[in-house]
This record gives sequence, structure tokens and C-alpha cells, in this order.
Amino acid sequence: MTVDNDDIRKILTNISEGNPERSLTVYLQPIINMVDGRCLGAEALVRGLVDSKLVFPDRFISLLEKNKDIRKLGVFVLQHAIEFSKEYGLHRQNDFNLSSNFSPIEINDRSVVEKIKRITDAADFPTHKVTIEITETNISLSLQGQQNAKWLQQQGFVIAWDDISHLDDLSKNSREFCSNVIKLDRSLLNEECLPLAREIILLCKMKKLQLVAEGVEYAWQRDWLLEQGVTACQGYYYSPPVNTQVFAQKYICA
Repeated sequence: MTVDNDDIRKILTNISEGNPERSLTVYLQPIINMVDGRCLGAEALVRGLVDSKLVFPDRFISLLEKNKDIRKLGVFVLQHAIEFSKEYGLHRQNDFNLSSNFSPIEINDRSVVEKIKRITDAADFPTHKVTIEITETNISLSLQGQQNAKWLQQQGFVIAWDDISHLDDLSKNSREFCSNVIKLDRSLLNEECLPLAREIILLCKMKKLQLVAEGVEYAWQRDWLLEQGVTACQGYYYSPPVNTQVFAQKYICA
């Protein structure tokens, strides 16, 4: 089924009116230990859902950033991912961590970061089991955003910087705010980019930052990352993002 502009408008309207559940759903992509294949956690990802049609976020995220309603998105995804994790007792598993994406626009807003804490408090969900992924965009963290990110760290949350693909991205992370985790962008796993990827990995190791590689699709990419000492990844080689029912069947109830 083809997604049209009316579908996108319906998503935007429901989010704007405070009813995101009418047109959004949450998918999970497992984070895998490439050494032994264990599932270390999951990244919660948003999908539009209009009249049984799945809408990928690249169709509406930029529009939400323009009208500032992006500030309603991250907390929705986190709320639903935590409810799912609590239902299956994932917060009690020592090696399971839940990741959720937030735009710099959201992290710049103190009310959003305080709501993140209220969500975990209300669910009695340990903050150290939650990774807040700040997406790499042309939007920067403001001074307030940097303070907000540090405050989240002080509350026990893990902070990850997403989509790192250049040395400048890594410098920006260090300059604006030093995260706990670096997410290596999928573009680095092309053969021509491997020297750059190696350099970024070495710098992260020097800074003692945790690394997660995204976009692992082939065995040779897994093997190369392991040679560099990177053990955690996401990617279609292991699993695409799946709905919560499929995730539970494959990684919890199996």
C-alpha cells in the first residue's frame, strides 16, 4: 500500500493534538554481542501506522523538527518501550539495556528531559538500564541542552551520540558534551571508509568510550569489527527492527 501526503498529515495532526498512539507504533532492533550472539538490549524505533500502512520515520521526522512537535515523539517511544520491557521483566536482566532516540531539539528542552526521568520513576525502571541516544543532525545542543544531558547522566542514564560518521562528529561530541557511548554510523562499514572507521574506533578507545556499530549486514563487517575490538552491534545481519510481539517471541520467549 502506498503512503500518501494525507497519511503524513494524519500522523502530524495526531501528534500535534496529543494523540500519537493513533498513528505511531514502536519497533525494536536488538543490540547484539557479536562474540557470542547474545541480545544485549534493544533500540526503540518509531514507525508511523496509518490504516495498516507502515510509514518510515524519514517521511515525518524532519517535519516534526520544523514544527517542534518532535518534542512529543521521544517520550512517547520511551514510554511504550519501557512498558514493554517491564511487562517481560527485562529491567531485571543484568545485561539488557533499552535505548531510545531523542533529537537535540528535545534534549535542549528542560521539560522533555525532566519527563524522561518522570517516566522511569513512574515505572520504577532503573535509569542505568536506559540509554538516551542523541541523534546527529545539523541541529546543535544549546548550552541548556548540554546541561540537560549532563543532568541526565547525573540521574544515572547512559548517553549515546548517534550516527557518528566523521572525525568532526566525534570532535563535536567532545566539544559540546561527552557521551558515554558512540554509535558508529552504517556508512563507515563500506570498504573505502574502513580506514576512517578504524581511526574513529581508536580515538574512542583512547577516550574510553563504549562503541556500538550500526548497519552490520554482512559477515565480513562483523569479522572486521571484532578485529578492531568492537563487540556490540545492530544490523540486518542479525535482525531488522521488528514489532514488539516478534521481538518477544524471538529474543525473550524462545
